[in-house]
Amino acid sequence: MILLAQSSSVPLQWLDVLILVVSIVGVTGFGMWIGRKEEDTTDYYLAGKTVAWWAVAGSIFGTNISSHHMVGMMGAGLKEGFAQANYEFGAIFGLLMLCYFFLPFYRRMGLYTLSEYLGRRFDDRSRLVYSITNMAFLLIQMVGTMILGALTIATLTADSPYAVSYEMAICLLAAVSAAYTFYGGLKADIFNDVVQSVLLLIGSGLLAVLAIWHPNVGGLSGLLEKQPEKFHVFFEASHPELPWSGVLSGLMVLHLYYWGTNQFIVQRTLGARSDWDARMGTVAAGFFKLLIPFLCIVPGMAAGYILAIDPATESDTAFAGLTRALLPAGYGLVGLVMAGLVAGILSTIDSMMNSTATLFTFDIYKKYIQPNAAEKRLIWVGRAAMMLMVSVAIWLSLYFGQTKGGIFNRMADYNAYLVPGVIVAYMAGMLLPYVTRTAAFLCILAGPLFSILFDRVAQFGFGHDLQAFHRAGLVTLACGVVVLMVSAVTQRERDAEREQFTWGRFQPEPKTAADLKRAWWFDDRLWAALLVVCTLGMCWFFR
Repeated sequence: MILLAQSSSVPLQWLDVLILVVSIVGVTGFGMWIGRKEEDTTDYYLAGKTVAWWAVAGSIFGTNISSHHMVGMMGAGLKEGFAQANYEFGAIFGLLMLCYFFLPFYRRMGLYTLSEYLGRRFDDRSRLVYSITNMAFLLIQMVGTMILGALTIATLTADSPYAVSYEMAICLLAAVSAAYTFYGGLKADIFNDVVQSVLLLIGSGLLAVLAIWHPNVGGLSGLLEKQPEKFHVFFEASHPELPWSGVLSGLMVLHLYYWGTNQFIVQRTLGARSDWDARMGTVAAGFFKLLIPFLCIVPGMAAGYILAIDPATESDTAFAGLTRALLPAGYGLVGLVMAGLVAGILSTIDSMMNSTATLFTFDIYKKYIQPNAAEKRLIWVGRAAMMLMVSVAIWLSLYFGQTKGGIFNRMADYNAYLVPGVIVAYMAGMLLPYVTRTAAFLCILAGPLFSILFDRVAQFGFGHDLQAFHRAGLVTLACGVVVLMVSAVTQRERDAEREQFTWGRFQPEPKTAADLKRAWWFDDRLWAALLVVCTLGMCWFFR
């Protein structure tokens, strides 16, 4: 085995730095050029609604995949095994729910922010609480992404003339992503995400091949022989990180929120040029998601046979260790992998920044501060909100920079406190006409309160910690009880106009002439069915 310290002694070469710098400068310049003509809020926040399906797919994939996947999920693969792929398999469920359940509402209503749905279906209380909750969710994601990315960059550049400290890496990542997002808006984000997705696939694919087919590993079949106990999709219900009972309950709640009601993911589909482009792009992104177990998780499992590394405390260094151990110096390959990593980080940060700007501008500033603000002012207010968000993320990333191991699962744990009440309010609002305004508002507030309460009861009443996914599942049920009970006693609030935004009463978008002329092999439902078959096939194979 190669000790991590020994692998880190291989210095970064000038060619690696050149490739990395050229890719970063190219991405920044391309983003500024793409977004040079953004003149109104539709251009800046929804890319003028001109985005083709392939760009929607690339942007969803690039926005989702970042250092918390390439670094964090690889570390989780080393620590937990193949069951970590439940995040990807469950994502298919979330993407299809977005495609065929949530998206028809969002696009037909012409939304800028997803909170607008809650505002129209219920009232401004639910809209405001959702916006605050989603901005907190985005901040957690951004901080985790920046920490993992900066730690890896600092490790990869250590002991070389081009060494970058953790603190400097944080600032550089934030500055570069802010540069083109500030000027170009969503269109710059989306097309940069496509380019960054290509870099990410090349870099992570190269590292995955070298790790899995390392002589100490012997390919996928060799790893299956070495770790048969870790090549299962489901672990026992008592597992501390990925119990099967939590995966099929609380984790699915998180997937529904992340893919169906999360501003920074769904905003990509709102900018699509047609409903078909939005659906087809979403389905195509699902096929890319099925690659992640083999690009991140399996190489992480292989790292245990290549590096001398402690899974408990050093799991998040597996990516850097494999890069330094497996890629020969002087050929620019380290720079290529680093370019893929940085591309993934930038594509996630820029999307979060744009979504935060959108939420603050429309749900807080335009709603409560300056309802008649001009288009140009709304763009500049969004830019100011973006800079504030980045500043807070930098500060938190520097403060929590010494976090050891397991950041990916820890991010999911923190987010599980915020999610249950929101997803219950959305689902109840769309499915049940009799759910009232006060019920939805109290349901969203109850989510974090119940999460804290259940944690404390488990710790002090039963003497153990409540697993995050089990907690999310229980809190979701509790929030469901709240929304039904409060609705029962507040039926006087019912409003027929607001209840039109439910499944039974909402009029679907009629098919266009282009839809009727499209060949059968361009039917998104056909590809969605194939995606389901592929997902279930992988679950069965690794059962």
